[in-house]
Amino acid sequence: MSQVFEALYDIRWQDILDIVILSIVIYRILLMLRGTRTIQILIGFLLVGVAFYFVDLLALRGITWVLRNIFNSIVIVFIVLFQSEIKNALAQMGTKTVFPGLKHRQSLPLLDKIFSVCEHFSNSRIGALIVLEKEMGLGDYYKGATEINAEFSQQLLVSLFHTNSPLHDGAAIINGKGKIAYAGCILPISKQTDFSKKLGTRHRAALGLSEETDAAILVVSEESGRISLAWNGELTTETKETSLKEKLKEILIKK
Repeated sequence: MSQVFEALYDIRWQDILDIVILSIVIYRILLMLRGTRTIQILIGFLLVGVAFYFVDLLALRGITWVLRNIFNSIVIVFIVLFQSEIKNALAQMGTKTVFPGLKHRQSLPLLDKIFSVCEHFSNSRIGALIVLEKEMGLGDYYKGATEINAEFSQQLLVSLFHTNSPLHDGAAIINGKGKIAYAGCILPISKQTDFSKKLGTRHRAALGLSEETDAAILVVSEESGRISLAWNGELTTETKETSLKEKLKEILIKK
């Protein structure tokens, strides 16, 4: 018992700070990986580690040699397997500025107008995919798209998603200044596998972009007319109990 008290007495304030920082980092990483295939891969690595312990205990030299060589190159294996997750995490860290107030934020009247257009699409059963830029730039998703660079107009947004428009299949991106920047953008498809069969390509693309960036993406289903919001890797559908307009305001204005 005295040894325990002696060990506690020897703890420095730097050790406590070290533990707190590590705990926060590990917690944030687990939050970021929650609900993705990455957590399953990490569990697989954990099982391999347990297997390595037992084969070493049983002196199975062949298997021990193979596993030891795998663990010797574990850093390279992690970089190869998790390159997209590492890239996304670094990109999100880069958006946390020292002066967040200097960033452009969408205005309340603009969000009201955008949601009004989505309600029109919903009533008319017109499919739409509208990306609202937040802090992270979306330049990587402009390739192959059509540059619009126009002040926001409800009529323009409606014309872009008209069924006869050549740009209606892609996404329209509204940048941080409130301008319709590009249309006909091709978004990455989500890596999630537990999709409802009712979700189409637009919903998967919206989720895919929300997994890689901090943008908020509005989706209008062509089949059902339902309006959905993808953000932070989650998809929320408009219901009587859930107001997507209020959630959109919290994401783009209040936060």
